[in-house]
Amino acid sequence: MAGPTTIHFVCTGNIYRSRLAEAYCTSLNAAGIRASSSGIAAGQWDDAPISPHAAELLARHGLSSYAAARWQRTTAELVRSSDVLVFMEEEHHRFCECWIEPRQRVEIWGVKDIDGLELDEIPNEVERTFELIRRHTDALIARLT
Repeated sequence: MAGPTTIHFVCTGNIYRSRLAEAYCTSLNAAGIRASSSGIAAGQWDDAPISPHAAELLARHGLSSYAAARWQRTTAELVRSSDVLVFMEEEHHRFCECWIEPRQRVEIWGVKDIDGLELDEIPNEVERTFELIRRHTDALIARLT
C-alpha cells in the first residue's frame, strides 16, 4: 500500500513563499497529500522563524495553525524523498537539479520574492503572491487527486 503523495515546496529562505505554499496546501486537507517546504539558503542570514509578512497574511486568512514552526534548509534527502517538487523560481530548481530523480514530478511556478521592493509595495505584492500560490496549489491538487 502506497503512502501519501508528498509535495515539497522550495524557495530561498523558507520564511515566505514556500512556507505560504506549505501552509495553504496543508490547510486543504486533501486526502493522500502531505506537504512540506524548505529553502536553499534557509538560515544563512538570520534565524527568523517566518517572515512577518507571511505570518500576518496567514493569520488574516486563518491559516497560522498550518504553518511549520520553523524554517528548514533544502537537502538532498528532502528533495529525493518527495514525489512532487515545486520550485518558486528557476534558481531553486537549478540548485536541486542533481538530486532530482526521474520518478519525480517537477514544477517551477515563477513566484518572485519581495526582496528589493519598496516598503509601501510589499503589502500588495504579498497578496498577489498568495493568490498566485493558491491558484497553482489548487490546480496541482486537482491534478493529483
